[in-house]
Amino acid sequence: MKEKGKYNNIEELFRAKLGQREYPVPDKFWPAFAKRLRFKEFMRFKPGSFNVYYIVVMVAAAAITVSVFINRKEEAPVKPPERIIDTSTILLDTAHVDTEHEKVKTTDIIQEEVSDNMHQTAVNDDRVKTGSSDESTSEGEGKFEDTEKTQIDRPERLPVDKIITAEPLVDPTPIAKFVPDRSEGCVPYSIHFKNLSHNYDSCIWEFDDGGISTEDNPVWMYDEEGKYEVRLVIFGGNGSRTVSSGTIIVHPTPEARFEVSKGNPYIPDEEIRFYNYSQNAVEWEWDFGDGNKSDEFEPVHFYDKPGSYTVTLKAISEYGCVDRMVITNAFGNNTCYIKFPNAFVPNEGGPTGGYYSARSDEQEQVFHPVHSGVTSYNLRIYSRKGLLVFKTDDIEIGWDGYYKGQKAEPGVYIWKARGFYKNGEPFVKGGDVTLLPKW
Repeated sequence: MKEKGKYNNIEELFRAKLGQREYPVPDKFWPAFAKRLRFKEFMRFKPGSFNVYYIVVMVAAAAITVSVFINRKEEAPVKPPERIIDTSTILLDTAHVDTEHEKVKTTDIIQEEVSDNMHQTAVNDDRVKTGSSDESTSEGEGKFEDTEKTQIDRPERLPVDKIITAEPLVDPTPIAKFVPDRSEGCVPYSIHFKNLSHNYDSCIWEFDDGGISTEDNPVWMYDEEGKYEVRLVIFGGNGSRTVSSGTIIVHPTPEARFEVSKGNPYIPDEEIRFYNYSQNAVEWEWDFGDGNKSDEFEPVHFYDKPGSYTVTLKAISEYGCVDRMVITNAFGNNTCYIKFPNAFVPNEGGPTGGYYSARSDEQEQVFHPVHSGVTSYNLRIYSRKGLLVFKTDDIEIGWDGYYKGQKAEPGVYIWKARGFYKNGEPFVKGGDVTLLPKW
């Protein structure tokens, strides 16, 4: 136990009890201790040393500087409006202006006018101060004349008050407009559109049949009848757009159809009738190919002579739409002609008298012509030696290949035919025919 009152304070007690002992200090103690002391000093406000308060002030100042710089950059500089002075109201005394200075700037004139006004005001003030009268005095007495006489002789100048402020240009609004070459037509209808728009960068056409185009002046084909609403959309530079529309009407096309008289009419003796099977037509125009025309629905026509004629029918609808049908060589089978074969095989059963039929023609047993429009006829057949083996004036009788009841020798024979067609034209034909033996 310690003695009471032996130690005066805690220090004496500490030294007495522990003064002889050694306490080792770890190596990391002093660096850590010094770091803590520096941190406390940094966080404490001292005007003479660098601490956290200086950093806060620097960051705030930097933020304010950046903010002011950004705001100034975003604000566009305001350019003062141009002052265009109307000089039409400013008069110049050309009598007192030197030729070297004929081009006078407007600003100089304004400054001169202000200077004159100031000079006049000074003159009036001096007169008030000196108390001079309006009466004129003799030379050298220093008195002023009347102000109206002392003013410079200048023409009256009007104040310049007409100021025009130049406003910034704004992209004009696009204006859409177009015209077709025709607004109505017939199937198939090809139409050309002309673009009359203004103030646009691009355009698109909508033709109401599923088709579109980006050309300025397109050509479009309508292949079906109907009523179509065409739209033109144009786009301006500022993103605006304008639309213009118009109606196109496409009418159906009629169908022209006809037939010629049935059978084998003979030209020129028989009439030719034309049968009209046209549809969606209200008018008809016939051209018979011989210089004659007709507008009847089903005309009847007579030809003056045989020939190759091209017949045309033009069908017209109520809207003026047209269709045509053309038949070339319409009467090719009805003209006058006569033709002969070049070989045949006689009937082995004996002579037939030259009568022929469709069955005999299938077996080619009788030599005879194919004809049309023949009114008179004569046929003669010779052997190679010039012997007349057959003759007839009846076009319905041919040579059966027999001579005096006996089958003629196989070989080549010469024939010659003469006659007239029903139009009065004569004909002379000739050739050779081969008589073939039975296979």
